[in-house]
Amino acid sequence: MYQSIIETLKTKSSLRALRHRNFAMVELAGWSAAAGFWFYRIGLQVLTWELTHSGAWLGVIAVAESIPLFLLLPVGGTLADRFDRLILARIIQLAVIVVTAALAMVTILGWITPLVLVALAVAHGITGAFWMPVRLAMVPNLVPKEDLGAAVALHATLFNLARFLGPALAAPILAVWGVGPAFAVGAACYIPFFIVLFLITLDNADQRAEAGRKMLDHIREGFAYAFTHAALKYLFVIILVAAVFGRAYMDLLAGISEAVFSRDPKDGVAIFISAIGLGAIFGSLLMANITAPKSLLRAYFICLAASLFFLALFAATHNFWFAVGCAVLLSVATVGMDITSQVMVQITVRGEFRGRAMALWGLFSRSGPALGAVILGWLSGFIGFQWPILAAVGITALVGFYIFAQRQAIRAGFETP
Repeated sequence: MYQSIIETLKTKSSLRALRHRNFAMVELAGWSAAAGFWFYRIGLQVLTWELTHSGAWLGVIAVAESIPLFLLLPVGGTLADRFDRLILARIIQLAVIVVTAALAMVTILGWITPLVLVALAVAHGITGAFWMPVRLAMVPNLVPKEDLGAAVALHATLFNLARFLGPALAAPILAVWGVGPAFAVGAACYIPFFIVLFLITLDNADQRAEAGRKMLDHIREGFAYAFTHAALKYLFVIILVAAVFGRAYMDLLAGISEAVFSRDPKDGVAIFISAIGLGAIFGSLLMANITAPKSLLRAYFICLAASLFFLALFAATHNFWFAVGCAVLLSVATVGMDITSQVMVQITVRGEFRGRAMALWGLFSRSGPALGAVILGWLSGFIGFQWPILAAVGITALVGFYIFAQRQAIRAGFETP
């Protein structure tokens, strides 16, 4: 019986992606890097709130980190299509370690101010702009196409396991030693992943973008491909809107914890992010075996509807623990959207456009919430956090209905190279 269970896990679950040595090494070491990322994210919100006690400043810091993503992600995606992705990954990870260590140093030494924090958030955003498309484009180079969905789901599971456990590890460090040591631990967490990047090779290599052309030409070509493709043009619109208005709350948790729930942000943010991580683990497990494009599209719309429902409940309540429960279920749906949209883009895009397409996916899904955070954070200064979030739910729902009406065109577009 046990052998049957083990065999099922190895062949039917997302764990089957671990059969591939290079992917297994990247993901298992990447868990440490993901934990470091969440140490940084929690510390950034807590430190911003401690320095300013302003929802608007939370939005400013989120945008400061995201401006480089808006400006440089297309460049990063083009580099990922033109050059060796593994060499790029090594260089970028070294830069991430240096920037995070610098943030730890200035915080511990007491040199931190809101403007210094903005500058270092920008620097971290620059590393992210080059890292994200390289990391996403590497996934199909580490596993065969039939295991791509499992690989994306397993990556989400491990990343969100770090999101769940990271706050539990960060909370006592924040409480006892403060934000600076938390940043230092986060920087150290990136080192094992950096080492592994020298121990792997990339299989299933994509065709590289045509050599000898200008960078700007490649960027324009990538945008044109994405927004004229029969399926991708609709997918990118809903990915962007859902990210800007449906996920901005995550960058405002420090303010929401104190202003709505009268909770110390050090405690409230850690609990919320752990809850989000827990839900994300379940969401990634649920999505692991959905591979057919039509099934992926159906699952995406179901997750979109569920995310809006639970976000509305989250915004409407004044009960902290009910909000935590909503955050768990909201995260199940949000990660379902992330996984299904990423796999749909990965299996639809042509190999030589993969870096640029995944740069757009990252630009919209990862940096979109920062734009929403600035809008909702600014509004929170006038009418609180709850009404702006409820308005964001309504906007996302309207766009979602429009894209849902185009589902036949999207399905037809899955067959278009």
